[in-house]
Amino acid sequence: MIGFIGGGNMAEALIKGIRGTASKDIYVSEPNEQRRLYLKTTYGVDTTGNNMELAASSDIIVIAVKPQVISALADEFSGTDLSKKTIVSIAAGVSISNLRQAFRTETVIRVMPNTPALVLKGMSVISAAEGISPETIDKIDAIFSSIGEILHLPEAHMDAVTAVSGSGPAFISFFVQGMIEGGIALGLDGQTASALAIQTLAGTSELLASHSPEAIIKMVSSPGGTTVAGLKVMQDRDAAGLIADVLRAAAIRSAELNIKLKGQ
Repeated sequence: MIGFIGGGNMAEALIKGIRGTASKDIYVSEPNEQRRLYLKTTYGVDTTGNNMELAASSDIIVIAVKPQVISALADEFSGTDLSKKTIVSIAAGVSISNLRQAFRTETVIRVMPNTPALVLKGMSVISAAEGISPETIDKIDAIFSSIGEILHLPEAHMDAVTAVSGSGPAFISFFVQGMIEGGIALGLDGQTASALAIQTLAGTSELLASHSPEAIIKMVSSPGGTTVAGLKVMQDRDAAGLIADVLRAAAIRSAELNIKLKGQ
């Protein structure tokens, strides 16, 4: 049984993905009654408002709550033996060592998924505590493969991962928003500018699956042409350096947010 503590957007994305695979045994603990009803009627999963009840019935417990809630959650489980459970946390900023201490179990896996998981096109980076069996890792891989691509990396890379793929959808959307606004400034109506920018993003994303960014830039650029004129503005204003600074700021903030749980 896979149990989710928290029934928000990311939990829903995972439920949707898992329901499309062979695994059907899903249990969700969610305090909001309306949200429980929605998940039960939409996906046919069992729901509860009791975290202890969920933990007792689940082999894998996915912690899908805000990082600030985890200390209270750890307090709730203070008298519960979770040593035979696999704890999977998708909460940003909570380290494996802190999770191990908080829930008194060695079997902890930390995962950073991202928002495109909502359309089953996510990127999830998995970091497992030492000593976890290959069989357990395979089960976690299957869960997160159901919402997109997965990658295994040491936990030391999680701040960089958070910057690139965790925050990345917002940064990419900011750029697309700028293209839309730029198109409007050039005389296009909003609907047309939006359609052009979004489809260009979607098509380029497909191209990037088989071509490097450099190759696509070369494909689109003709000597003395329009693309070269636009790229020159980017180069003159060091757009690549700006992007690097954006990612650096996000990674630094991720490190600052490394949440220390109560009693640690």
